[in-house]
Amino acid sequence: MEREILKLEAQLIAAILNSNLQVLDTLLHDELIFVNHLGMVLSKKEDLAPHINGDLKITELVASDQQLHLFGDTAVVVVTKEIRGIYLDQPFENRVKFTRVWKLFNKDWKVITASSVLC
Repeated sequence: MEREILKLEAQLIAAILNSNLQVLDTLLHDELIFVNHLGMVLSKKEDLAPHINGDLKITELVASDQQLHLFGDTAVVVVTKEIRGIYLDQPFENRVKFTRVWKLFNKDWKVITASSVLC
């Protein structure tokens, strides 16, 4: 199970870097709850909107300090990421710690909730 979650995490990173909406749509649960680094609670639709409309372009995303904890059909991933990109035509660079909760639905893992904090 650990190997599968780590593979999905890698797919998620690649999808974010490429704004691959098909993969993001597959990996994120329709009822996703995401609390971003500004404290805003976002739905899946709101989380994907900057990728859809082109407002966000991630140019670099490097993960470190990744931890994975399994709880039956649920997995929690905590990871620090160095992120560089452009949002609304403004370059940015942040170090962010993410917590993501993956849950198994039938045979598919989905992110059901996530949060991020600047560090």
